[in-house]
Amino acid sequence: MPAPLEGPAAVGHLLRRAGFGPHADTWSAWSALPYDEAVDRVLAELDAPVTADPADFDVYVPGAIQQCWMERMLAAPSGFAEKLAFFWHGHFATSEAKIKDPQLMWTQYHLLRTHGGGSFRDLVRGITRDVAMVRWLDGNSNRAGQANENFARELQELFTLGIGNYTEQDIREIARAFTGWGSRHHDFTFRPHFHDAGQKTIHGKTGTFEGDEVVDLLVNLPACSRFIATKLLRFFSHPDPTADEVEALALVFRVSKLDVKATLAHLFRSEAFRSSAHQRVLVKSPIEFCIGALRCVAATEVPSWMHGAVDRMGQILFRPPSVKGWTSGKGWMSSGAIVERLRSAQLVSRLPAKNTRPARATAITSVALQDDMPAAMRTALEATTEPAARIALVLGAPEFQLS
Repeated sequence: MPAPLEGPAAVGHLLRRAGFGPHADTWSAWSALPYDEAVDRVLAELDAPVTADPADFDVYVPGAIQQCWMERMLAAPSGFAEKLAFFWHGHFATSEAKIKDPQLMWTQYHLLRTHGGGSFRDLVRGITRDVAMVRWLDGNSNRAGQANENFARELQELFTLGIGNYTEQDIREIARAFTGWGSRHHDFTFRPHFHDAGQKTIHGKTGTFEGDEVVDLLVNLPACSRFIATKLLRFFSHPDPTADEVEALALVFRVSKLDVKATLAHLFRSEAFRSSAHQRVLVKSPIEFCIGALRCVAATEVPSWMHGAVDRMGQILFRPPSVKGWTSGKGWMSSGAIVERLRSAQLVSRLPAKNTRPARATAITSVALQDDMPAAMRTALEATTEPAARIALVLGAPEFQLS
């Protein structure tokens, strides 16, 4: 195993993975922390209350919910709580394009943000009652005698177990268990006259199962802990975890009674997470890239042009392309997306910063890349004297596209 990252390099790695990268105003304080203390501070963000919506916030203004969430990502100490909600947003992918009600999408965000670091069982139970999810996967048409199988399939394939860990019978029987679960306006409702109360056989067990009992059954299956452990490792640590790494984290997940915070605490302190071999091996999504760049220059707000930029890079919050969520890795690096990233790096480099000290190009360079800078980059920076050009060079560098 390669040497573990230490000192500021380890803390910078943690902030890029657990959050959206170091912030120019606070990097000097974070970089001086012992690694374990930095992990403690990151995890503590889950215990803070969710930021109150602005007094003049109107979810029905186009782009308002995207703007508000990006502002929270930008302003957070490390961004861990928002990053975790962002992870779950891709996991339980639901799109405003079909829902056509921003209030329901914002309500789902609050569910992911407030419960994303707690019990996975409770989170899945919450998502089964989430009105955006009910509408997204056609829960209102799921009725006794005419079961709609969309939610039952995705609940297993995408949310709890993964492909190959369920049968067509499991889908049919779980769909029956959720008959009558629907919505009325903005509220979840259960309609007993549409519910199939008969016996069902699900994953080898027979009973008069209803929704919550199905969730309990699924999350207790060994396949669930392995599936979630794999997704957490690939999102927060490295793209190709070994079977032993998956099983070790799955065991932590099970022993902690499916506690997400405890599982991620173990992951962030694991040998594999801090391995230098896993430094900058994950491609930043458009949101991660843009918010990370804004934090580097101590921007005070998310500029309006950034909505179009992330769209052209392939990502809009609350609008994943399908129930499978967004792409990852090299899927973000089309030629058009790369051009847009370089353009955005130039625009960010010219934003007014909160004060002059962190806006200096030399300080921003340190925040962006720490000591992980190739010789060719150092040479290019030395040959570039204009501050904004130096900042754009760093933010557009291949190394900054990786976390």
